[in-house]
Amino acid sequence: MAKDKKKKKKKVKAIQGTPIVNPELRTAIDGLKAENSVATQAALTEALKECKLLSPVIFDGEMNKDANGRVSIKPSQVRFILINTKDGRTYFPAFTDIEETKKFKVTGEKDPQPQNVVRTIKDFDQIFSDPANKALGVVINPGSDNIIIPKNLISVAAGTKEMPAVPKQAMPDQNQAPLPNAVLNVRYVEPSIYPTRMINAVYDHCASVPEIDRVFFKQKMAGNMVSFWLAVEADTNDQAILDGIIEAATPLAKDVPVECVFMTENLMKNVIKDTVALYDRVLEL
Repeated sequence: MAKDKKKKKKKVKAIQGTPIVNPELRTAIDGLKAENSVATQAALTEALKECKLLSPVIFDGEMNKDANGRVSIKPSQVRFILINTKDGRTYFPAFTDIEETKKFKVTGEKDPQPQNVVRTIKDFDQIFSDPANKALGVVINPGSDNIIIPKNLISVAAGTKEMPAVPKQAMPDQNQAPLPNAVLNVRYVEPSIYPTRMINAVYDHCASVPEIDRVFFKQKMAGNMVSFWLAVEADTNDQAILDGIIEAATPLAKDVPVECVFMTENLMKNVIKDTVALYDRVLEL
């Protein structure tokens, strides 16, 4: 579902000259879709740094041109279009090229047709720095690729934030045998790619299981291994509840492993923290 929102912006860049095509970003997206790994995520972040994206907006009123033919637009005339996902999250749509803009309809038949403006990652980062902005990130090529870039990764690509450092492995005690199944350098982070179809399937499944209270979603990174990780609050800790969620998620996870666990006090305090639940039984009611 799409909506529009009035948003002040210091400068709106019109599309002029060379068409927007983004071959490096296109290659990075294809690589990430083929294999979700630390390396492909890093490649995507690098490609985002220099990309120019097309962002649909609606202009209210007349647009004036100066003697050189340049369009003058007042900030109050610009309505930026937002997209709502099924689980209630809001994102800015953006496209790698003009052909991608034709694949997704963001307005009703009687609504004004959107026009595209050029935005860089730094432009989006500036928007997300505004506390009044409620969007959680950018979805690239909605309707085809559906690559969701969370706002924290936008800030990393824009250079205003650093990627969280992976903790160094502690030196083992020479007098103590190593634990054979120890998992080292595990991090739980906001996903660099948001699997929209998978999350919608999980949401629909949870809505059909009355015992499920809330479900939280993270990306788990252990060394070079990446998995989708879900933490569940339920009336009973029945393994069948976890198995059902995994069964709903796995076909749409694109070969990324799916892990599902029951919530504990430690997980809530140290991993979940202020994360918004992807499913909440109270809100469903």
